[in-house]
Amino acid sequence: MIRNFLTIALRNLQRYRNYSLLNIAGLALGITCGLMIFLIVRFHLSMDRYHEKADRTYRVVTDIEFGRLVQTPGVPYPFGPAFRLDFPEVETVAQSRQQNDQLVTVLPATETGERKKFMLERELGYVEPEFFDVFDYTWVKGTPGVLTEPFKAVISKPLAQRLFGNTDPVGRTFMVNNEHTYTVAGLLGPVRANTEARLELFLSYASYRAINTKESMEHWSGVSGNHICYVVLPEGMKPEQINSRLPAFLKKHQPEYDRWSHHLQPLRDVYFNTAYNGNVPKSVLWALAVVGLFLIGTACINFINLATAQALIRSKEVGVRKVLGSSRGQLFLQFLLETGLITLFAVVVSVLITQALLPFMNELTHSKISIDLRSDWGLWGTLAATLTGVTLCSGAYPGLILAGFRPVLALKGRINTQTLGGYSVRRGLVVAQFIICQIMIIAAIVITAQMNYIKNASLGFRTESIVLLPVPDAGKPKVEALRQQLEQIPGVRQTSFAYDAPAGHSQNQSNCRFEGRQEDEQWYITTQPADDRYLSTFGLSLVAGRNLLPGDTIREFILNESAVNKLGFSSPEEVLGKQFTVWGRTGPVVGVIKDFHSRSFHDAIDPVVLMTSLESYETCGVRIDLSQTETVLSAMEEKWNRIFPDDFYSYTFLDESIARFYQLENALLGLTQVFCGIALFIGCMGLYGLISFMAARRRKEIGIRKVLGASVSQILNLFGQEFVRLIIFAYFLAAPLGWWAMHTWLEDYTYRISLGAGVFATTIGVTLLVALATVSVQSVKAALANPVNSLRSE
Repeated sequence: MIRNFLTIALRNLQRYRNYSLLNIAGLALGITCGLMIFLIVRFHLSMDRYHEKADRTYRVVTDIEFGRLVQTPGVPYPFGPAFRLDFPEVETVAQSRQQNDQLVTVLPATETGERKKFMLERELGYVEPEFFDVFDYTWVKGTPGVLTEPFKAVISKPLAQRLFGNTDPVGRTFMVNNEHTYTVAGLLGPVRANTEARLELFLSYASYRAINTKESMEHWSGVSGNHICYVVLPEGMKPEQINSRLPAFLKKHQPEYDRWSHHLQPLRDVYFNTAYNGNVPKSVLWALAVVGLFLIGTACINFINLATAQALIRSKEVGVRKVLGSSRGQLFLQFLLETGLITLFAVVVSVLITQALLPFMNELTHSKISIDLRSDWGLWGTLAATLTGVTLCSGAYPGLILAGFRPVLALKGRINTQTLGGYSVRRGLVVAQFIICQIMIIAAIVITAQMNYIKNASLGFRTESIVLLPVPDAGKPKVEALRQQLEQIPGVRQTSFAYDAPAGHSQNQSNCRFEGRQEDEQWYITTQPADDRYLSTFGLSLVAGRNLLPGDTIREFILNESAVNKLGFSSPEEVLGKQFTVWGRTGPVVGVIKDFHSRSFHDAIDPVVLMTSLESYETCGVRIDLSQTETVLSAMEEKWNRIFPDDFYSYTFLDESIARFYQLENALLGLTQVFCGIALFIGCMGLYGLISFMAARRRKEIGIRKVLGASVSQILNLFGQEFVRLIIFAYFLAAPLGWWAMHTWLEDYTYRISLGAGVFATTIGVTLLVALATVSVQSVKAALANPVNSLRSE
């Protein structure tokens, strides 16, 4: 019987080819979106979950209450050793120090070989041997014990191939930042993509101790967000048992830092908690998951509308089958099998589309998602659940309707609206589709508007035509030589040396003290060492006083307006000439600059202090003539390499660097726009199905109206009015939901757009325009039909 059902189902799909293709296309689009979202959500939720001790692993984080709450994932350098002594019951304690943008110079294996230079952005870090007791890695050669000695290293196989080629890396040597030489003593297998710690070159933590002074390694006052302490608790121990004892631990070792606190952060929370430098909030992932379900739901609704419209055409077929002895259950199974085949084809198509779009999706979301159908049983289970769920949701209702036809009425062609389950059901489904569509349109408009606002808003400094170059530590005495060489290049307008650009990804904060006050201010100030050309190169505006004088050491300061306000002054002139202390150095405030955004629009503008300090310069900002960009960049590389032959040349444009603040938002914007377009397209397919049903149901009515003199425009208006009412009804349900969702999203920004009436007017306008264009296709066909054909049976 199943074979017979299958044969008939295949024949019906071929017979109603257009109907089948339309349904397959709609379901494939919805399932593709759902599958892509599933892969994104699964990838991010799986971060570091594969480690054997993941459920018992925690990171110690630091909170500092100083004017505002400062949260950092780092701890002071002596924290780990002290924690081991005071908490012996803890199973494992491991410290690590990630180093960003490190120059690695591979030393030749033979005397005739050449040195090779590589820049590692995030792959290098110092770790204690216990790090490998916390996290699971595959050891190809060596053991964690090799990292007990200074200047030893362990490398992953892919990075080893990149650095050393196809030779055995064990025993090879390399230098870091042209300062210290390390020997590879161990080899690891490939590091999994779904880990938050992207380290692939592990240097012994003993090396970090050796290259830093004993005083700095035992000093409790400094906290770096890159210096991490992980702990593994014994089975059965709760983190609260440690957290409750940490205040006493802190008081013992850091009695003067009463504004500090530490607590354990679960490893499963590390990747998602943006307060401690996490990457993606879980709320974003759950929102994406809901969108995926909605898109699959709209595809199912679309199928139901098309299937019930098709029921009128197949009514006589059902009548004949019933007369010949088919039961209601057999007809239901027959239709469900047809739905299953359509869904199966749609699933296969969606898998092929997803595989083709995977590189684009990875680029958009900055992920490393892959599909392996040979071993990914979780994906197979998801596809099976999707196939079953979509088949039942899409096929059950139309199947029951078709199976319930009375054979006499079906053979006479008198199947009416009530027999098909009621027109109101299909109207409700279309309303549901357009509620989803309009919420997504609102989201797309708001996210686009916010990103355009960020892109076009004044940051308080010049962002275009600025190229940023690195200044190696060993090259600080060569700063002036580099400046002279760069300014000889035609097309270079100005240069400036500083710790970082006005809006940088690496910022230092310090306590400070103003003249006549006995204690430090109860807030931190962002420090920006910069030369006397910083203001003119980056276009920062003085509102009072003068610029910094040329110098190599800290002698005087410039504050921004926020710092002046924090000090309690209403006028910038009031702070001029007053003594100010930062980093233990005291000097006069000689100027005040207008506020600028040193961080993303998520955060309020920080108080900032500028001062000259040659030893702190790490960046060279070069303002160029954009009409000569290619020539200038080539000349800058040649000049830079001539002065720093042992270092690695790289450059970035300031506006591109600032754009990295909003990687998550840009990814979310791209996904929202794509899914919004697909949802609207699927919704229009549902409209097409409903208008087809209406045209068939009202075929004789339209014929009578035309005989009585109705024009084509009047017939079109008959259809249009109905759908305008449905869309407007959906809009009044979607608008408050969309407002609430996007208002909640915008609250994460200190500087944001307002949700005006234009957002919602555009939403309803776009929806009506697209929907009426869809409706007009089928309604024009019905309006132009010859009334004789619809009335001759009467």
